[in-house]
Amino acid sequence: MMLFLVLLGAFAQSQTVSLAPAVITSPGEDVMVPMNVTGFTGIGAITFYVRFNPDIITYIGTYNLANPAPGGMWLKDLINDSTISLVFTANSSFVTFPNGKLLDLKFNYKGMTASPLNFVGDCEVTQGLTLIFPTYTNGSVDMNKGLAQKATLANATAATGGNVTIPLEYTALPNVGSLTQKIHFDPTKLSFVNLIGIGDLASGTNYNVDNSAGIITISWFTVALGGKNINYNVAPFSKFLLNFVYIGNTDAYIDFVGGSLITTPVPATNIALSYFGDTVSLAATTANAVLGSVATAVQGNDFEVPLNLSGFDVGTTQAFTLTIPFDSPRLTFLGVKAPAPSGLVVSQATGTVTLAWSNASGPDINGTFLTLKFKYNGIGTAHVNFGNSCVFNTYNAGIVGTVQVAYTSSTITPTLAPANATIGFVPDTPGLPVEVPVSFSGLPLTMGAADVVISYDESKLTFVDAIDTKSGTNVQSDPANHKVSIIWTNPAGADINGEFLKLRFNYISGTCGATVSFIDGCQLTEFVPPATPIVPANWIDGGIDLKYKISGTLTYDAPSSVPLPGATIQIKSGPEPVPPAIAPVPEVLYTTTTDAAGHYEIYVPNGTYYIYATDTAAWKGVDLSDVTNIRRYIALLTSTLNSPLRLRSADVSMDGIANIDLTDVTAVRRRIALLTPNPSFKAADWTYENPMVVVDCAEAPDKNFTGLCSGDVTGSYPN
Repeated sequence: MMLFLVLLGAFAQSQTVSLAPAVITSPGEDVMVPMNVTGFTGIGAITFYVRFNPDIITYIGTYNLANPAPGGMWLKDLINDSTISLVFTANSSFVTFPNGKLLDLKFNYKGMTASPLNFVGDCEVTQGLTLIFPTYTNGSVDMNKGLAQKATLANATAATGGNVTIPLEYTALPNVGSLTQKIHFDPTKLSFVNLIGIGDLASGTNYNVDNSAGIITISWFTVALGGKNINYNVAPFSKFLLNFVYIGNTDAYIDFVGGSLITTPVPATNIALSYFGDTVSLAATTANAVLGSVATAVQGNDFEVPLNLSGFDVGTTQAFTLTIPFDSPRLTFLGVKAPAPSGLVVSQATGTVTLAWSNASGPDINGTFLTLKFKYNGIGTAHVNFGNSCVFNTYNAGIVGTVQVAYTSSTITPTLAPANATIGFVPDTPGLPVEVPVSFSGLPLTMGAADVVISYDESKLTFVDAIDTKSGTNVQSDPANHKVSIIWTNPAGADINGEFLKLRFNYISGTCGATVSFIDGCQLTEFVPPATPIVPANWIDGGIDLKYKISGTLTYDAPSSVPLPGATIQIKSGPEPVPPAIAPVPEVLYTTTTDAAGHYEIYVPNGTYYIYATDTAAWKGVDLSDVTNIRRYIALLTSTLNSPLRLRSADVSMDGIANIDLTDVTAVRRRIALLTPNPSFKAADWTYENPMVVVDCAEAPDKNFTGLCSGDVTGSYPN
């Protein structure tokens, strides 16, 4: 019996699994990330999946695995180059792992940003033969930016079409034997010209450029036995100068990427370094070009985007070339609204309009210079942008110049429609094809045709077929482009509201969800002879395992833990304001209701949330014993105000738990006596804990929390 009680006590411990929250290191360095556990007693089996970013870190292996007597077997694997699988199976009997480090994950850090280390998928732990649900804490590996040794790309400003030089400078590096630097620039805004080495970096340097990817690779070495001092602020003031032509009209990033290393002389060892990138900014502007900024459009309708100009000198501004890309086929360019300005030439390629204008007289071009016409085919938000290589030219006293212009592009949002086209969110059923419903609502009852194009995540899904289709439906699969086309027609018109069909997929279990989305080409039309008008709809995407269950029980904060049925559970975007603050009020994202046992379940996408509750049950349970306990707390005597919730319950004046005083006592006494007015009793009838929950590709069970009637600091209501 005593052994049973000992085991029961051990099994009752809470369990946690955590990765080191922020391990910092330097590019080229190997790093160990410890995984710690608590409460792992009587363990039968463990399955962990840890996802990382393979562009930033490389998984080397798993080390220092705990394997207590009587022991068991560890299996390690790497899935899809980004997920580590760790499996432990006990031998003949259950084992207990001591609190502390379970194992180390070893990585090589390539840089230059953070790689998260997240527990994902179907992580499982069994205690004995029972599945338990530890609390998981994710980790990360990031670059150490606090080192004295630094490589810095300096900020620069430039005029559109002008040259710009970006220095690459080093600090606290007196003895360097070789280096490899990989630098990424935005090739749509910067055109690379050359690289020049200064000081001790003038010789021994080679570089090559991938212009399409925007990658510059620099290599340098010295045969000097002691290496070279390459500090930019010490003679001979060594640095690299990266020369570009700036072809953009907004900020252009330039930064280091993985593969950058600096080493000592022979024998070469890696030097830990902090790397800092920066941006090339547009020089101060004197004029503005605006493409209508923001607009709305109805699917199937035409709309106009004005080109508004301001700040251009009359007489000297004589030409411009504007490259204007737009989302195609979401938008169709219909031309320039007549009359077109004199000297304008319009040319078009797929998804791009080019406007070339010149007029030697330099007329006033300020105001609405012209208007572009488009058709909105849908679906989703569309853009009409100023591209790169836009330039306004001046001609003055025989000298050709450029105007520094601030460019503002246009965003087109679909007008909210009365009808919905919806792809459902569904959970995975291991071993079986997953059925994803497509449904319509709010459509006219005389629909004549539906053309629907759906894209899916081909890395996780394989399309099988469509089932429960309506008569007249043709489904065509395009696996090469991971698309499914659905075509339905009825020349007499019909009602297609409700579930239209189900798409069946084979799904790779253990992955972190898969999206199924509507894409351009979707169109719904009504049969109204002789016309077939487009019916606008809100196109709502869905998928598989994109929502995960948060569940728990809401009880009254009393020793008997009485459940609170019929309470409304709210999932919000932020924490509850702490009194005396009453704002900001976070957004309600999802709601549900507790059942007779106080249990709730709700499905949400990945994210960080806060759990709230509200109740319409009567305010009761507050009596003179509560008044006495609040008074005892004020007098620093032992009381029942022994938790954050009890303190909040006492703060009925809502001026903060640090200010619980006789104002609260008086307000509670008046409420008990049903005396009005009672202006100091500002709290709602009920108050609740406000737990945070992080959903990351796994269910979040046992999110239990409690509530109290305001003022019931003894928790006596259930009695």
